[in-house]
Parts: sequence; C-alpha cells; structure tokens
Amino acid sequence: MSFLKDFVKRPDSVDAGFLLYNAKVSFERLRYVSFMLVITYPAFFIFDFFILSNLQHPAYRWVLSVIHLTGLVSSLLLLSLYSRYKKPPNELIIHTYIFLYLSLGVIASINSQDFTGNIYAYLIIVFAVAVIFPIRPKYLFSHFLAAHLFFIIGISLVHPVDLAYTVKLVNSTGCVVISYTIALSFQRYRRSEFSIRQKLQRNENSFRRLFHMNPSPLILAKIDGEILLINQQAIHYYHLDEKTIFSSHPGSFLFTQPEEMESIVNRLLKEKSIKNYITEQQMAPKKTKWSMLHFELVDYLDDTCILIDTMDITAMKEKEQELLEHATIDMLTGVRNRRSGLELLQKEIEGDLPSQGFVLCYIDINNLKMVNDQYGHPAGDDLIKTCCTTINQNICQTDILFRLGGDEFIVIFFKKHLRDVEQIWQIINLAFQTIQKPYPISVSHGLYEYTPGTTATLEEILELADQEMYQYKKQSKENAGRPLVDQK
Repeated sequence: MSFLKDFVKRPDSVDAGFLLYNAKVSFERLRYVSFMLVITYPAFFIFDFFILSNLQHPAYRWVLSVIHLTGLVSSLLLLSLYSRYKKPPNELIIHTYIFLYLSLGVIASINSQDFTGNIYAYLIIVFAVAVIFPIRPKYLFSHFLAAHLFFIIGISLVHPVDLAYTVKLVNSTGCVVISYTIALSFQRYRRSEFSIRQKLQRNENSFRRLFHMNPSPLILAKIDGEILLINQQAIHYYHLDEKTIFSSHPGSFLFTQPEEMESIVNRLLKEKSIKNYITEQQMAPKKTKWSMLHFELVDYLDDTCILIDTMDITAMKEKEQELLEHATIDMLTGVRNRRSGLELLQKEIEGDLPSQGFVLCYIDINNLKMVNDQYGHPAGDDLIKTCCTTINQNICQTDILFRLGGDEFIVIFFKKHLRDVEQIWQIINLAFQTIQKPYPISVSHGLYEYTPGTTATLEEILELADQEMYQYKKQSKENAGRPLVDQK
C-alpha cells in the first residue's frame, strides 16, 4: 500500500529537492523527445503528403497531418524555450506538454480506429510517458485518467459498442493501469536513488571539508594521475603553482624519479595501502626535504582514487644523521671511529661480495706523550687532528681513514699495491715536514697487503700490520741513533 501513500501525499510534504530534480529530468527528456520529433518530421511529411496522397480516406490523412504538424510546432517551441532558459520552467508547462503528447496519441488512435481498427499509438505513448517522464504519481494519475476518458469517449463515437469495442476498452485500460504501476515503481526507485545521492553528496561535502581542514599535506588523485583534490598545506609544502597544479602529475613532485609513482600504483592495486614510505624530495634547486608518505586506495565519486598523506620528517632525518655521525665518527678528528672502521673491514673480508683486495696501513703518531707533557693535552689533541688532516689530504676519496684508539689509526687503501702506498707515504712524510709546530711531527706505519682468498682473520691482519709498524719504529730509532721519545 506504500504506492497509495505516494498518491495521497500532500505536495508540501514532498522533498523540494526531489521535485526540482524530477523537473530538471523531465524538462531535459522533453527536449530529447522534441528533438527526435523535429528530425523525424520530414519522414512524416513525405508519408502524409506523398505516400497517402491517393488515399481514398482524406479525413484520416488530414487528421494525421495535423497531428504530425502539431508535434513539430510544439517541439520547436519547447526547444526554443530550452535554449533560452536552460533550466526547468514552471511545472505547468511540463505537464501541459505531457498531456499534449497523450492527447495526440488519443487522437491518432481514434483516427486509426476509424480507418485501420488499431489503437497502438495511444498505448505506446501511455507506456512511454510512464517510463520516460518522472512526474508525481497524483499528476500522472490525473493525466492518465483524463486521457483515458477522452479515449473512451472518442472511440465510442467512431465505433459501435460491441464485443470488439469492449475488448479494446479492457486492453487499453489494462495497459494504462500497468503503465501507471510501472511509473509508481520507477518513482519509488528514483526517490530512493535521489536520497542515496543526497547522502553521498553530503558525505562528499564532509569529506572535502575534512580534507581541506586536515593540517597535513593531502593529495587525492585518480589512478591515472589526474589530481582531483589538493589542500593548501600540500600546495605550500611542495611549492606548487595553484594555476597549473591540476594539470600536473603527482609523481612529478613527489619523487625525484617520476616513474617511481608507477611502481607505487602497482603496489597499491595489490596491497590497497602503503604506509611509511620514506623519500627524499627536491623542493627547490638547493633545497631538499625528507617526507614520509602514506598511500591509500579510496572510492571517491565512483572512481578508485589514491589518497596521499605527507609528513615532513626532515628534522627527524637530520637528527638521525647527527646520531649516526656520533655513533660512527670520532668527535676529535672527524674521521671514522674504531667501531665503524672495524665493521667496514670485517664486511670487506667476510662480506657477500668478494673483496678486490686492499692494503692496510697501521699508523702510530710519534712523540704524542712528549707533546702532552711539555705543551699540554690541547696541543696533543691538535697534533692528532693535524696528522689526520694531513693524511686525509693525501689519500684518495675511495680510501678510508679511521681512528683505532688514542694515537693509533688505520688507513685502508683500495685498488693499490704496497709500492703504491709507500709512494703515498713519502708524500705524506714530506707534508709533515712542512708543518710549522714547536715540535716535530712524524708517524710510524706498518703495511699489510690483503689479497682475495687469504684465510687471515681481522685480528691477525691488524696484528701483522702492527708488527710491521713497530719494525718501522725500531728502524727509525736505529737510523736516528737516539732513543725513541714516545714510550706509549
């Protein structure tokens, strides 16, 4: 009985938005119908005035011509009205046109009944009106009732009341009832669809408000990269041009390699969500930021889209780098510390990739104790830093210097042999002699050449190099002909 409630419902209780929506749809569909009638009228004209020109029933032909011409004129008027206003006029005009079509169908069927005995035109238009035009049930009932009474009266005037008349009356009435029932079903469906659409619209508006209010930079884009929404925080964060942002692809400013976005999309289609994706982004020619991105597949406006949330972690990465430096860098000299250097050596010896060989140089700074005793510990620290700086300036960038502890250092020379390293040390010793200090600067060193396949452990390698270093000290003492000042 719910359709009866729709029928008796007072107009002021009907949702105004739904009525406006129906009026827009009806007006738009009237335009389509009018356009079809205009473009098909030439065929009707040929049929009326040429094919039927010799018909021995002039009244049928002229009535049919008037019906077709009336449809043409009324259609031209509606198309003119539509082009002028582009919005639904008063509902009275819409209902007038619908009743006009029903009336033309009635007249066409009465005319055909008098000549051919069929009433198809009326039944077709009744069904078409019920299906095509979303008008309120009570108005549709009025249209159908008035048109059907018109049809019954007209048929009775041109056809004797007999069994054939009764059958046509029953069939046509059944068609009207069925058409009206279909219209009621469509009306309920349209009302439900409109209600759902309104809820979706409200949800979309709420989503948009929350989207733009979110303090984090947010981007909503289609799978193909078209940007649908972007908040001010994202525009500011990525230094984007508001005029051209919607013609941009998010991968062009999210990643240094735009094709990286393609791999993200492929992952998302499988995983639906990607959390804590860390990337370094080039914001300006001399400015980079570290960002943590979160990607989510979401449904928006009947499309599967990607929601991208950005978190600035530049400060955290800088702090992490600072902590890493504290953990791996010797604070006095700025070179690698013992742990970092030994880990690197261990990986070189026992790593997954085969080592290409290297020369390890064990270094001990001479006379450090004397400098500390005579000039103070700040001077001793300065001696250590001076030695490190001098060594670093004379080795390749690929070579590694690290502090083993106290006045002992290690240099790892890659892609060099013993004779190459000895030549480098001649240059370093000459550099030491040019440094102006109140004390002499020199170091002792011992070398060990590691070749791939050697079974010596890290401890054994260091021990062998250390022994070479003390041999160098001993030889230097003998050559100098005086006691070694630094006794460790």
